[in-house]
Amino acid sequence: MRLVSAIYGGYHPFDDFGLFTDFTYTDDPADLKSGDVLVVWGGSDISPALYGKGRSSKGDGSKTPGQRDSIEWALMQAARAMDIPIIGVCRGGQMITALAGGHLIQHVNNHIGSHPVITNDNQSFSVNSIHHQMMVPPENGEYEIIAYTPTKLSNIYMDVDEEGNDELVDVNIEPEFIYYPGFKGFAIQWHPEGMQAKAPANQYLRTFIGERL
Repeated sequence: MRLVSAIYGGYHPFDDFGLFTDFTYTDDPADLKSGDVLVVWGGSDISPALYGKGRSSKGDGSKTPGQRDSIEWALMQAARAMDIPIIGVCRGGQMITALAGGHLIQHVNNHIGSHPVITNDNQSFSVNSIHHQMMVPPENGEYEIIAYTPTKLSNIYMDVDEEGNDELVDVNIEPEFIYYPGFKGFAIQWHPEGMQAKAPANQYLRTFIGERL
């Protein structure tokens, strides 16, 4: 099974998972093949236009999709059309949520550094965290929140209203890992590439993802 990185190549912990036999990277959807798995990495905020919202004053995404947004969005759309699973890390997970019809809360706080998560099968481990936006899955979509913070870390959730103005909202749960089974989308908010492959969080990912590919 080949793992295809969107744009960026190089080492990452999925090399050590034993799930993939070949690794490459591309910015061209035409390079994707049946049987591949696509991975989209972290970085700056995605454009809120990808999920049909205006930009909050606290958001860093461009008002319209930039070059990287457009490349990764096209790769994700092609992967979904070809039934190729998609792994998204931080920014990539947020883009998967947009692809599924969800959106992002454009600013939260207290998500910098390490913190615990709890899974829906009652496992707990520590993850790293360097994000200020939060995934919100589609209200009527098909998804599972696999891991979340045991208690809410943020005390501010900045969204935008229908006119694109800042709007403070509340949430019941802070998702850290969402699975979209309809197209095998693995939206991971933490950074596995910044943790050892043997770390409990990465071992959990290896088992969860491996059972569903």
